[in-house]
Amino acid sequence: MDLLPTISSYFPSLSKSEKKVAQLILSSPDEIPKLSINELSLMAGVGESTIIRFSRKIGFSGYQDLKLELAKSQAAIVRASDAEEKSDADLIYDQYQQSLQETREFIQKADLTGAARLIHNTNRIVIFAVGSSGLIGAELANRLKRLGKHVEFIQDGQLQSINAAYMIPGEVCFAISTSGNTPEVIANIELAQSQGCQAIAITNYMGSTVAQISQVALIASAKEYSSDAGSFTAAINQLYVIDALIKELVHLAPEQYHQYRLKANKALMKRI
Repeated sequence: MDLLPTISSYFPSLSKSEKKVAQLILSSPDEIPKLSINELSLMAGVGESTIIRFSRKIGFSGYQDLKLELAKSQAAIVRASDAEEKSDADLIYDQYQQSLQETREFIQKADLTGAARLIHNTNRIVIFAVGSSGLIGAELANRLKRLGKHVEFIQDGQLQSINAAYMIPGEVCFAISTSGNTPEVIANIELAQSQGCQAIAITNYMGSTVAQISQVALIASAKEYSSDAGSFTAAINQLYVIDALIKELVHLAPEQYHQYRLKANKALMKRI
């Protein structure tokens, strides 16, 4: 597994001194395995205890463990690199493929199952998503409605807050936030939870507030690529997570959801 996306995903939750360590690793991943903890400490301008704390925060027993994993992941990247010149279309394809691979490694089966069960067992789902995440929220609402779920999603942020205020125990809120630190989304989750509701989140940062306060957090790759007109990498990864979640949901009651799909398809066919 490429360790750099994991570090990027934790970045928002790191302390100021820990971020110095992360930035150094992200900028020079090939050099870090050659450094002792004392050398890295001097380069980053932090204490050795900060490096140990950072290593543990991202899932390692210590700096030595982190160094070994970083060396392995960088060696794998070098082996997989293609030296031949590629077209822009090929490069974009490779970038999306790598990003989706990282998301696949982030997704935990237990989290997918937990989220699917919450959705299956609730009578109502309210989606919170603003800005560009609203497009993903609309697609999620569409997918769940076709399976017979009672879903509410309104693009307007103020109306989302009103929806949160009207939620009751047993209902589920579903938050989508790329950064995981969108203030309106966090406020709506906390309001819904204060009224006895459970929260599911899709975010690209596992150390974010949204990920931490939700009952189930589904993590997508945080890797973005520069583009002349912006990148859809985050959205594509979030849609992949939704696809995986829907599959998991259908597995819980195949016949029930099959019948709902038939009803939805028949209703749509009448409009043609």
